[in-house]
Amino acid sequence: MAIVVELLSRKNLPIKHFKFDKNSITIGRDYHTDLHLDDPYVCPTHLVIEQNNDGELQLSDCQSVNGVMVNHKTVSQQVLGADDIIKIGRSRLRIIDPAKPVTAALVLSPLEEKLGWLNSSLLAILLTLAYLAYSLLTAYIGSVAEFKIAKALPQVLGQMAAISLWPLMLAALAKIFRKDSHLVSQFNLIWLLLLGVNALGLFQSILYFNFQFGSWYEWFEFFVFAAIVCGFIWITLFIGFHQASRRRNIYTVSLTSIVLAPILIFGMLENNDFSPRPEYDATILPPSYHFTSADTTEEFILHTADLFQAVDKLVTDKSNIPVVDVE
Repeated sequence: MAIVVELLSRKNLPIKHFKFDKNSITIGRDYHTDLHLDDPYVCPTHLVIEQNNDGELQLSDCQSVNGVMVNHKTVSQQVLGADDIIKIGRSRLRIIDPAKPVTAALVLSPLEEKLGWLNSSLLAILLTLAYLAYSLLTAYIGSVAEFKIAKALPQVLGQMAAISLWPLMLAALAKIFRKDSHLVSQFNLIWLLLLGVNALGLFQSILYFNFQFGSWYEWFEFFVFAAIVCGFIWITLFIGFHQASRRRNIYTVSLTSIVLAPILIFGMLENNDFSPRPEYDATILPPSYHFTSADTTEEFILHTADLFQAVDKLVTDKSNIPVVDVE
């Protein structure tokens, strides 16, 4: 019977496995042991694992200095079962049953090959410079006071540094789980997302500049934004972590709900009362963005009269609401 031992990290994640085609193995810091551990807290010959007469694997402590723990319990001798975790010094080991079936292989998606272009350092540099230039241009167009690049540049760079925490966090998580970081791909993905969202924002401003929409358009905007967030999180998980599609979809829906729930809740609580500090949008669209026909003077006056009538009706409706004094 082969003995299979797996070396684990401190979080019990597999690092490497060893297979021995023998009935007895020694583990320690000595190079003559079957499994050598470079751990100063491990004795030269720390323990022995051997197959007993019943075919079971039995662990025996070789009078080590720091002892042996199996599943968080100190032992001198112990019959081992599959998936038992052994701790000696600062090293962790796990006994693996070689007859235990492994999980099915994940289906390799063709999308992974199609997204290979995201792993381009040159593209990452170009997208970073493009977003920097766009942010400075937006700050210039939206400024009311005199625009000074020396003042705007640190603010934009600070914003980009804060945004960069997202791909850096994902790369760190990938390293913890011993996966490829895909750092360049994550940077390219987030810059493409931000540039695309800003492009959609400009398109939205052009639509508002030319058309008047009802309340349904706010819900349409919300669902479009939700679809963008959901797609971004899904692709981020797809690039950064190898996991089953069902689990990835569950994580995507959960994270999307966490992001959108505050937006939806605060949007419902928001009212249209008068604000003493209204927000001012200094962005002015040029006439070339106006592609719908302009109203004639008569139509403008008629629309203005309808507006005043709507305001009078609103005031009348509010004045008819009974006021209840609570004492």
